[in-house]
Amino acid sequence: MSSSRKHELHVITTGKQELSELAGILTHCPTGLIDVLHLREKQRGARELAQWYATLAPLLPESAIYINDRVDAALAAGAPGVQLGYTSLDARQSRRLLPAGVRIGCSVHSLEEAEQAAEAGADYVLYGHIFASGSKPGLEPRGLEALAAIVEACPLPVIAIGGMEPERMESVLATGCAGAAVLSSILLHPRPAEQIVRFREALDRTHHIPRRRFQ
Repeated sequence: MSSSRKHELHVITTGKQELSELAGILTHCPTGLIDVLHLREKQRGARELAQWYATLAPLLPESAIYINDRVDAALAAGAPGVQLGYTSLDARQSRRLLPAGVRIGCSVHSLEEAEQAAEAGADYVLYGHIFASGSKPGLEPRGLEALAAIVEACPLPVIAIGGMEPERMESVLATGCAGAAVLSSILLHPRPAEQIVRFREALDRTHHIPRRRFQ
């Protein structure tokens, strides 16, 4: 992450695109505006994920690429970060296996899970879904009030996910969270390069947004 940025932009792969399509999209995008690209491809094995990392890393020289769930793939690829879910090894177990300096994020859905992640030694948490999201059909969104409560109580940086759009960044960041994670709104958008710019501008424009009370 750029030292001049207060808020992080995480872009998460959709699981609906092949490597060639994703590489083609990123080739025409301002990838330097992305802080982290997550390889979230649950249907792919460790070897394939390591190949994805090797192919995409040259396309994102200014961004970190994290591998989701698979600590073995992250080790094989030499990835600088992993994102752990509820079926993954926990942060404490992962820390024993990973080299020093590898960043560990945990996907959480409650304050209890966020506190457990902090206790286990995670570096940040990804919390959601905040707004209604196509990737979570039929599930009630948790909303900004819940996000603000997590930010207030959790000692770790909190990245918001779920229904993120550039025009929502002001209200999202007013909770005090550390940034936003985006799936389809960038990688399935008809103009992904423009969307990356819009998100980056929105995140940077809200650099001085004061925190609001949501209760």
